[in-house]
Amino acid sequence: LGSRFKGSVLVAGNAAFALMWGVGGIVGPPGAGLLMQGIGPLGLPVVIAALDAVLVMFALYRSSMRRAS
Repeated sequence: LGSRFKGSVLVAGNAAFALMWGVGGIVGPPGAGLLMQGIGPLGLPVVIAALDAVLVMFALYRSSMRRAS
């Protein structure tokens, strides 16, 4: 973040990163646990694969938006 943003935008970016880290830490483990309780030990890899798929889709979306502008 520091090489791309400066000043108040850097502060806002760090705050957003910290907020998402906290939300993931609170929501992720119980969500994975519920899925593991429902479908067994394969629940954890399913959660990880689903989150990776969301990340890839978001990265592709951002890449296409950057090329369009």
